[in-house]
Amino acid sequence: MLYRAIANSLAGENASRIASMQAAEKNISERLEDLQKAYQLGRQEAITEELLDVITGFESLREEI
Repeated sequence: MLYRAIANSLAGENASRIASMQAAEKNISERLEDLQKAYQLGRQEAITEELLDVITGFESLREEI
């Protein structure tokens, strides 16, 4: 009985640790996804800004001619 109680205790502890690790892994995945979206949005904004600068420069040169 004592062995069974110890084995059940260790099994419960290990199950709890696995659940905690799975929750942490899920949180990491969600955070990574959020960071990737933020990076992509920032990159897209930078590209759009550069394109607008090029277009504005082209338009001003075209008006001078």
